[in-house]
Amino acid sequence: MTNFTLSKVDLNAFIKSLSKNFDVYAPVKDHVVDGGSVRFKVVSDAKVICLSENAYYPLKELFFRKKEVLFKYSEKGLEVPVKKVKSKAILGIRRCDLHSLANQDRIYMREVPDPYYIAEREKTLLIGYHCKKAEEYCFCGSIDLQGNADIMLYELPGNKFLVEVHSDNALRLVESLKKIFKKTDIVIDAESRKIEGSNRLQKKDVHSFYDNPGWQEGIDKCLSCAACNFHCPSCYCFNIHDEANVHNMKEGERIRTWAGCQLKSFTRVAGEHIFRDTRKDRFRHRIYHQLQYFKERYGTTLCSGCGRCIRFCPTKIDFIDILNRM
Repeated sequence: MTNFTLSKVDLNAFIKSLSKNFDVYAPVKDHVVDGGSVRFKVVSDAKVICLSENAYYPLKELFFRKKEVLFKYSEKGLEVPVKKVKSKAILGIRRCDLHSLANQDRIYMREVPDPYYIAEREKTLLIGYHCKKAEEYCFCGSIDLQGNADIMLYELPGNKFLVEVHSDNALRLVESLKKIFKKTDIVIDAESRKIEGSNRLQKKDVHSFYDNPGWQEGIDKCLSCAACNFHCPSCYCFNIHDEANVHNMKEGERIRTWAGCQLKSFTRVAGEHIFRDTRKDRFRHRIYHQLQYFKERYGTTLCSGCGRCIRFCPTKIDFIDILNRM
């Protein structure tokens, strides 16, 4: 692996070069549109990029769309939309989101290949960013994070980045920009890869906690609103429904939308049976799927330790604190 350095002064030149072939996305703090929250948006100027805060909205929305038209129907038959996908370069992806994206890839590119996801994902360059300090609800240091970016950026003294290159395409790109990328012998050691304050979860194997009375604290505060599901960068569940044209009931669309296991309707089947009818069953299921069930099947947690589910919970249920006290 060849390492380089990139001066922050040259970040604009890098973005300008990328823009020739990609729509360049980066985390942006928008006070006008998003009320001061951070979201991945198309950028042309490094000045608007916010690397100091984790993105409010998960990266998955760029690949696994909140709302996807699968096909349209009419008296003439079915029409599948032809999707025009632009190449994307996404800059500033934290390691937690890289882990989540690797799990999304596992599900939608290998386990059950999804043409809509694959079309978006295959034309993407991933540029990661290593944050040095955990935010209030992060616990990513307790998770064995997976997933690599094509390029990984680390903060260095002197207002510059160390650049690790992890793919052949990225290496060709970096080597073509010799004016701004300088080869270096600097290597990031294991200690420097750690994120300060991120080891909040004390016990990773939670299988023995299933019947622990400690769950009740979180269950009593849970609203079953699914904010945890929709802010989670790893959740991949969806619903499919038809929307008819109210002006012409002979035509409409079949649509896929995000769904979540915390919604009572999620496991409803014909005959009105609901498999996880109680709030207790739904609350525990999400945490066990994130930390236990997925790992038993695939060898890694679905959870990335980003803490969004706690940060954006309206009643601030800190399930990591609950597990630690168990």
